[in-house]
Order: sequence, then structure tokens, then C-alpha cells
Amino acid sequence: MSSELVVKMVNTQDMTRVLYLREQSRPVKHVSFDHDGSRLAVSCSDGMVYIYSVSYEEPKLLKRIDGLIKMLETDAEASSRVVWHPDGRAVAAPTATRGQ
Repeated sequence: MSSELVVKMVNTQDMTRVLYLREQSRPVKHVSFDHDGSRLAVSCSDGMVYIYSVSYEEPKLLKRIDGLIKMLETDAEASSRVVWHPDGRAVAAPTATRGQ
């Protein structure tokens, strides 16, 4: 089981540019960028999704979404990955309540 609480982002064009996302209180299960790469959704094992803006020098937490995804062990095969709408205005995820 993973216990990673910090997401480390490294710019592949300039390896000295590194961002750390540290707001998560439980282990991270998945990360997904929106289509223009300015926002990142972090799905955690406790059922919380964190939305960050990563277009600044320092990442900015925009929103915490509780109850969108179900709680999962980090080594579980089930997915809690958030998928972005192509225009970035919405996200979709496997729901905690099976869509109810």
C-alpha cells in the first residue's frame, strides 16, 4: 500500500522547476490534468478530490470535493480517477454512491 501524501510535478522541459502539492491528508490514488494542463485533479484514498491550479509559480488549491469518489485502498484495482470534460468546465468520476 502506498502512503504518498505529496504529489511532485517536474517540468520535463526544465528539470529544475518542481511543484509540490501538499494539501492531501490521505494517500494519493490518481492524478489527472485538464486538457490545457493548467489544472490537476488529485484523487485520494479517503474519497476526497483536490482540484489545483498549476499555472502559477506555486500551485493553488482551488477546491476540495468530498463524496464524489468512493474510499479505496491505494493498492485497490478499482479506479477513482477523475476525467476532465474537453473544455475543462466539468469533471467526471466513478461515484461513491453508484450514481444515486
